[in-house]
Amino acid sequence: MRLASFLLAAAPLFGQGVVVDSEEIRFQLGIPDPKGSLMEQMHQARARIEAKHIFRYRAFVRQDADVGQFSGYLKGDVLSIVRVAGFPDKNQKIALEAVTKGGKNGPAGFLFVSGQGVSKNEHVPKVLSMVQTTFNNVDTALKGSGHGPADVLMLTCYLSSMDDIKDVQKLASARYPKALRNHLQIPMAYGKALVECEAIARAKKPVGFVNPEGLTKSPNFTQVAGISSPRIYFSSLHASNGCTEQGVREMFQSLDKDMTKAGASIKDVVFSYLYPSSQDGTDLTRKVRFEFYNKEQAPASTLVPFLGYEAKNACAAVEVIAPAK
Repeated sequence: MRLASFLLAAAPLFGQGVVVDSEEIRFQLGIPDPKGSLMEQMHQARARIEAKHIFRYRAFVRQDADVGQFSGYLKGDVLSIVRVAGFPDKNQKIALEAVTKGGKNGPAGFLFVSGQGVSKNEHVPKVLSMVQTTFNNVDTALKGSGHGPADVLMLTCYLSSMDDIKDVQKLASARYPKALRNHLQIPMAYGKALVECEAIARAKKPVGFVNPEGLTKSPNFTQVAGISSPRIYFSSLHASNGCTEQGVREMFQSLDKDMTKAGASIKDVVFSYLYPSSQDGTDLTRKVRFEFYNKEQAPASTLVPFLGYEAKNACAAVEVIAPAK
């Protein structure tokens, strides 16, 4: 897990999270044609998601997008809006990742691969070689849990450059032929480069918390985490109250409270999306999180700094996936 950078904004909350039957969920991706206005593309992206009931949205939009109408149209139990620097086509304005009704899954559930990152302290306009390394790490994680590329359902990659995106897409298509593949450009400071990819796969057998040989073993996250419970909890986005240790602690306290109400436990989190907006936010999140997460069973995770947030005073945010009763 390494750091990526993009903008994230919170949508008006429709609920504090949602509990769904794991055997009926389906992961979907809505990518519009790269033409027309943001609202036109949003309607098209939504139309490409084949479900009436949406449990969870992550809507990726350009930094300057006016998202005021999103909450009225993207009706779901959980909605997060993430602002990114760009997409594979310069005219694309939105991409929707969704968890919907309509799946047919077995009792083994799913496994989540932590964000696998490759970074360089230099500007790299063409990132294909970095993507290759990242995919090798994803495959090592999958193999270490008894799975392979053909099991991947969703692949989300954050790239500091789109200069060779067609080659990247070609490689991703060949490597993960059954996966929905989302590529997003992240705004990195000039002189730095980053590629990071996270994956969701269908489990062929129940998987616990695994740190495969060949990947970094960190006390702060697990490389692969599985969930095989009959019900799964997807949280809403929780933001910090200001940028202090207590403000970040209150963010996790709020998440903990909502999870308990829903019949889930913060100690059982399987995947943790962490979104600090500054170095202070990063440091505070890292300092506070294991007051709440299970240190002996650290969740798989992607730690992704963003650069702006509708809650002006927030410097961190979090959303999680966990088993539920």
